[in-house]
Amino acid sequence: MAELHDPVSRVPGVGMVRAAALRRRGIQTVEDLLLQLPFRYEDRSRISSISELIVGESYTFNVKVNRIRRLGYRDRNRVEAVMSDETGELKVVWFRQPYVADAIAKGDSVSLFGKVVEHDGDPQLVNPVLEKGAGLHLGRLVPIYRRIGKVAPGVLRRLIDACIDLVGEIPESLPDSTRRRLQLTGRYEAVVGIHRPTSTADASVLNAARSPAHQRLVCEEFLSLQTVLQLQRAQEKNELLGPEMIFDEASVAAILKVLPFRLTPGQDAALWAILADMQSRVPMHRLLQGDVGCGKTAVAGGALLVAATAGYQAAIMVPTELLARQHSRWLAPWAASGGVNMECLTGTTSSGSKQKILDGLANGDIKILVGTHALLEPEVSFSKLGLAVIDEQHRFGVRQRASLREKGRADHHQCPHLLVMTATPIPRTLELTVYGDLDVCKIDDMPPGRQPVVSQVVPAADWSRVVEMLVATVHRGEQAYVVAPRIKEGDDELSAAVQLQAELQRQLPGARIGLLHGRQAQDERSSTMERFRAGQIDVLASTTVVEVGVDVTNATLMVIGHAERFGLAQLHQLRGRVGRGSAQATCVFLAHAPLSENAQSRLEAVQSTTDGFELAERDLSLRGPGELLGTRQAGLAGLRVGDPFHDHEWLEVTSKEARRLVAAEDRESKDYCQRIWRYWGRRFAMSQTG
Repeated sequence: MAELHDPVSRVPGVGMVRAAALRRRGIQTVEDLLLQLPFRYEDRSRISSISELIVGESYTFNVKVNRIRRLGYRDRNRVEAVMSDETGELKVVWFRQPYVADAIAKGDSVSLFGKVVEHDGDPQLVNPVLEKGAGLHLGRLVPIYRRIGKVAPGVLRRLIDACIDLVGEIPESLPDSTRRRLQLTGRYEAVVGIHRPTSTADASVLNAARSPAHQRLVCEEFLSLQTVLQLQRAQEKNELLGPEMIFDEASVAAILKVLPFRLTPGQDAALWAILADMQSRVPMHRLLQGDVGCGKTAVAGGALLVAATAGYQAAIMVPTELLARQHSRWLAPWAASGGVNMECLTGTTSSGSKQKILDGLANGDIKILVGTHALLEPEVSFSKLGLAVIDEQHRFGVRQRASLREKGRADHHQCPHLLVMTATPIPRTLELTVYGDLDVCKIDDMPPGRQPVVSQVVPAADWSRVVEMLVATVHRGEQAYVVAPRIKEGDDELSAAVQLQAELQRQLPGARIGLLHGRQAQDERSSTMERFRAGQIDVLASTTVVEVGVDVTNATLMVIGHAERFGLAQLHQLRGRVGRGSAQATCVFLAHAPLSENAQSRLEAVQSTTDGFELAERDLSLRGPGELLGTRQAGLAGLRVGDPFHDHEWLEVTSKEARRLVAAEDRESKDYCQRIWRYWGRRFAMSQTG
């Protein structure tokens, strides 16, 4: 017998080499191996006769070996056999599997499963599954596993089956009260039900991962994640102190009065929720969500200035130098009006300027710092950091976000307030997993005077129509973006910004065409954007470097080449680069046939609405695991069974149950929370920034 925490090498058939291969994929213990779930099931239970076979269909046969021989050599080796049952004979071939000739002999009774193909006018089986004796691989509803390194699916099936026998009973991991409340099957029954489905199990339910066994393991994993997030947040509230900032409504009103516009109700509500957190000794841990163009920067700017006037330093970190300089340019007059010293630090800041900034941060003269990853450099040290803001937070890793917050930790018990912002709307159910330990506020309205962007899907064959739109835009004195997915022409048909610029210059005589892409030197990119912002470039041929944050109010036309190749969230982000002024803006999604069903659905969705939150919900239903967020977040990286996209209905359920367990005083709930904290604690040591 083995324990779940025993090394995977305890499993029969797992030697040193195989154990090393499994460890490289994160399978270190017996439990890890048991939680490698099948990705589908194949019904190999029905035994067919050779006489009833149809070419192109898959069958299970019980047959006798009439003849078998090994042919060829090295990479061209094959094993040929003739098998028969009471109804006829069938030729069988195995390529590059010479061991088959040693495993069976003339006269043996064997089982085969495979697809019947036609060769030289006769049916045959090629590389079928072969089994003698017990029905592990054939004769039942068979779990199909993904290959792990050099561990083939059939080998993995055998190892997992042996693992179940090795451990015997699997201890229950959930509190009895939780199992009863959520009506969940036992853990042992769930593991066995997934790896050894019964003859009465519904294959369609298993393949949809909707069986009671699947749901039990998904719920178990989600609950553990939700519980540790709740425990982590509770610990932070109980043990860490945030800077208690002193300010009143009059001082905030004076700061906002400088703005050339009034905040929308959504912006105002979000700002005051943030400011209320900043007045507390509990460190703020808040997510600000909002659609493209809703004005999150204004809200963050207000929080930065309030922190500065309250006697603290504040920092905002963004993913690109382009965005850092844009934020700095926008915030500078606002800060100057309040006598607040603000600087911008990026990777291209000169050594002399950088040293002045470092000195100003250390002695407290600089109150607000805008920057990129350069803020994380070891020599960047604040004298009194009270607020850290991270914009477009999904572009940063967990450690990077934690590093910025650490710069304000005066001692073990003090921690600056943290605000993270995202313009990639996230469905409510996914918030619970990705940001389960953050307080969330949303800006759900738009600045007045803006008109919804008109969205059009245009076939690539109608490019001349797009050219006419570009000509009309330039003629009105407005500007346009034309986005291509690649920098240089590749082997496929993807548009390229470099070639596109030349083509636009030919087709738009007299128009000033610019070029922007990520491989240009930073100075060149900055210069190009300054010229575009100043109206010195009419049409900007660009890659997706313009996706995040670029704000040019005179730009009223966005053309996205090969729109079918982009994800729904990225299409929405690119569309958000226009429509930032009062003039009517248009976004053209240039589609190249033939379109896949998914591509057609994405384009129909993005054309039908400009609501980012509605699109996020549609994206949830259209896209596969992990794609919606672009990158796997800290919590998601630890999930082995559950998929927030496929199993999102369990997130709300387990979030409520986790809150109940953390608040409960009974011994069973406390023991569960302690066990979960030990399990996840180390994994999430660096995830305090979401």
